Amino acid sequence: MKTENKICALLSNVTRNEGLAPLISQRPIATLPFDCKYRLIDFPLSSLANAHVSSIFMTANQGETQSIFDHMGSGSEWGLDSFKNRYFVYIQQDFQRLKEQGLPYFEQQISFLRKAKAAYTVLIDSKFICNVDLTAVLKIHKTSNKHITAIYKKVTPDMAEEVDTIIRFDENNKASSSFLAQLTDVQDKEALSLNMFIVDTEWLISFLQRMQDEGEYASSSRLLRKYLSEFDINTYEYTGYMSNIRSIKSYYDANMSMLDSSNFTALLYGSQPVRTKVSNEVPTYFSKESNVTNSQLSSGCIVEGSVTDSLISRRSKIEKNAVVEKSIVFTESEIRAGAKVKYAIIDKHVIIEHNVRIEGSLERPVVIPKYTVVSENIIQK
Repeated sequence: MKTENKICALLSNVTRNEGLAPLISQRPIATLPFDCKYRLIDFPLSSLANAHVSSIFMTANQGETQSIFDHMGSGSEWGLDSFKNRYFVYIQQDFQRLKEQGLPYFEQQISFLRKAKAAYTVLIDSKFICNVDLTAVLKIHKTSNKHITAIYKKVTPDMAEEVDTIIRFDENNKASSSFLAQLTDVQDKEALSLNMFIVDTEWLISFLQRMQDEGEYASSSRLLRKYLSEFDINTYEYTGYMSNIRSIKSYYDANMSMLDSSNFTALLYGSQPVRTKVSNEVPTYFSKESNVTNSQLSSGCIVEGSVTDSLISRRSKIEKNAVVEKSIVFTESEIRAGAKVKYAIIDKHVIIEHNVRIEGSLERPVVIPKYTVVSENIIQK
C-alpha cells in the first residue's frame, strides 16, 4: 500500500566532466568541497531531508564510493540512520554488466521503489548547487494531475554546457526538451533542466520496465530527460540561487560567489537549511600579525599571514608573511611563510613551500592536486 504523502528518491552521483580534472581524479563531482565546509552532495541530500524523504537509492561510479561513504557516514545529518530511514548505494557499471548478461538490469531500482511504498519519487543528482523546496514542488505536482514534474531555472546560455537539457514550451504550453548543443536558435534566456523531477512512483516503475524491455541503458533521470517530449509533463520554475558545476572556472566562480552576502544568505540561510557532516573542532586562531579581509574560514585553521577574498577550509595553515588572495584552500593544506597564492584552487593536504609563488588568473585559476608539495613557482596567466 502506497503512503499518499511519502516520498522516496533516486540520487545519481555518476556525472563525469573531464573539464573538472584534476579535482575529480580521486573523487566524484558529488563530493567536491564547497564554501569551506560543504560538499556538492549536501545540497540534494538537504533538499531531500527537508522534504522528509526517508529512503534514498544512490548510484555511483565504480571506484568512487569511498569518498561518498567517508562524507555521509551513517547518514545521521540527513536523518537517514534510523531503522525506517535509510540509504543504499549501487554501482552504476553493474547495470551495464547485467545488461550484457541479458539480465533485468533495472530490477534493483524497481525493487527499491516497490519496497519504499512511497506514492512519489524524486529523481535528482549532485551537479547543480541549489536549494529547492521539494515540499512546495510536491504540492504543485499533486494538483497538476500529471505523472511528471520537471524543475528548471531560467538562465543565460553561458550557464549551461552542451550536454545540459533545455526545456522549451509550445503555444499550448506543452514542454519538450533537447540538449543545448542541439538548439539552432538559442535564446537570451533558456529554461535549464536542473535534472530534478518528482514523478508518480507507479508510473516510474512502468517507465523503467519499458526502458528495460527496449534495451535502453542510462541513469533513470537521463532516460526521463530524453523522453520528456513524449509525455505531457508539469514544470516548476526554481527562482533561487543556482550554480551549474561544469568546469574549473564555473566551480571557482561558484565558490567565490559565496563571498557575496546576498548569495551566501539566499543559498545557505533561507527557510530550507543545508546540512553537512558535523566536525567538532577548535575555533580558527588568528595571530596579532594576521590580516583577513572579505574571506571565509572554517574551524581549526591557524592564520598568521594575509587572507583576502578567499575561502579557507578546515585545519589549514597560513604562516607568517604568507599571502592568499582570491583563492580556495581545501582541508589541511599549508601555505608556508613568504609564499604568495593568487587565483588558485589548493586541494587537500597540499604544502606550498616557503617563498613560492602560485598565480593564475580569473579566467584560468591554477589547480594544485591533492598531496602535492610545491617547491617552485607556478605562474599561469
